[in-house]
Order: sequence, then C-alpha cells, then structure tokens
Amino acid sequence: MLRLQGPQMLQMLEKSLMKHLPESLKVYGTVFHINQGNPFKLKVLVDKWPDFNTVVVRPREQDMTDDLDHYTNTYQIYSKDPKNCQEFLGSPEVINWKQRLQIQSSQSNLDEVIENIVAVKLGQVKRTQCFLYMIFQTAKKLVPSLVDAEKLSPSRGTHRTINQEMFKLSSLDVIHAALVNKFWHFGGNERSQRFIERCIQTFPTFCLLGPEGTPVSWSLMDQTGELRMAGTVPEYRRRNLACHVTCAQIQALEKLDFPMYSHVDKANHIMQRLVVNIQKVRMPCDWNQWQYVPL
Repeated sequence: MLRLQGPQMLQMLEKSLMKHLPESLKVYGTVFHINQGNPFKLKVLVDKWPDFNTVVVRPREQDMTDDLDHYTNTYQIYSKDPKNCQEFLGSPEVINWKQRLQIQSSQSNLDEVIENIVAVKLGQVKRTQCFLYMIFQTAKKLVPSLVDAEKLSPSRGTHRTINQEMFKLSSLDVIHAALVNKFWHFGGNERSQRFIERCIQTFPTFCLLGPEGTPVSWSLMDQTGELRMAGTVPEYRRRNLACHVTCAQIQALEKLDFPMYSHVDKANHIMQRLVVNIQKVRMPCDWNQWQYVPL
C-alpha cells in the first residue's frame, strides 16, 4: 500500500484515470478536485505505483473520529482488476472496517468483492445502484465516443423560462443546510446535515430564492465533484425550477472546467425526463454505493 502525495504523482493519476472513464468516474472526479487544492483534505492510496491496479480515496484518520458517521467515512474506489483487489481492500490500513462507512464506485463488478469482505468481517452491507449521467459538455470532452450528437439536438437543451421577478438566482448559505437535509433522500439526520454544511462551505452552490427570500430550489456538489442533493420545496414543484437551477449550475461550472456528472434513482422517472431535457448523457456503467455496518 502506498499513499500518493505531491502534485506530480496526483496529476499522473488523474491522467491515468481519464483513460479508464467512465468506470473510473467517481474516483476521477474526486482526484480532479484533490488536484484543485484538496478542499476536503482527502488522501489517495494505491496498491502499487506507477503501474497501479486499485485506487482508494478516503478521508484522513484524524477526520474519521465518529465511528457512526458514514457521510464522513466515505471511500471512493476504482480497480483495473476487481477480481484481485480483495486483499488490498480488506486491509485495515486501507479501509477501517470497524466503522460505519460508505463505498462509492462507478464499477458494479466490485459488488462480489465487497460482499466477500463483509462476510469475512461479519458485518452487514446495503447496496444502492442508480443510473449514472455525465453532463453533455463533460462527456463530449472526456468520453466523446459515448456522445450521440444526432440525438442531442439543440432543441433538447432548451427549457421553459421562469418568472424572474418572482425567483432570483443565488447561492446557499450554511443556514440553509437544514432545508437541504430535510429533502435529501440520503439525509434527514444530524450527521448528514453536518456533511451538507461542509459541502456548502467548500463548493459552489446554486439556488432560486422565492418571493419570501428563502431558497425554493437548489443544487450542490460533493467532494467527488458530483452534482448532488438537488431539491425543490413541494409547493414550488412542477414549475421548471429544478431545471433552471441545474442549467445555471452547469453553465457556471463549465467556465471553471469542472467535470460534471450525477446519478438518478432507477425508479425516479420524473428526474430521468429532466436529465434528458438538460442534455445529460447516460453512461454504460452505474452509480453504486454500499453502506456498511459492523456487527
């Protein structure tokens, strides 16, 4: 096991991960932002260097003091050889299997390895699998072979206008974390709210303020660069606000040259229609998250 440190190593890794997109997307996005200053203070581990097989991105030990906080205790994994990475991932120096934790990856074939490790550790794991999308501009740059330009006609990227007298584009403040947390599918508790607060403090956020001057629709980013935690308060739904916020977010992040991607629940047909309207490109691999609880 080796920890990659210094800009030269980490930039080499970023370039290498680009060659393995979209399966490496979750790790690539995280490493991209590590190379932009590492605002979440994450560390990168590989099984060997430079000819690595498996990469794990994780927080520092001193930041993982709460054994029940799986929002902080989150690992991103990519492996060129998923069938032979079990020993590396099972090492306590790589992953602390004594804590509640989350593993995120764009590789569905890690499931068998994770299940095998969980059986050895005598824990429980729950897997969530969603559709994975890249924003059109990101896909065109990083994986042009997956972009069908004919299907993405200019009209597909348009959206209905909103009442700009009633709704004002703005950004979120930390005090809005409770509102985001209330409507986040994976949230609703104190630990998730602390995670949201950290994301708001660290990355660009986008929202629409309603007539009362409070957010009615919003979208954030997490430490992997994924566009996440979007929501709209119930009384303002079906007004195209989410689409407007997301399009503003994409335009702003494109100027920063950020890779942009997101996931959508396989049962959420409303959001699936929305992502088509704003020109997100469905990836051939899935978004995967495993939540692990030690017994």
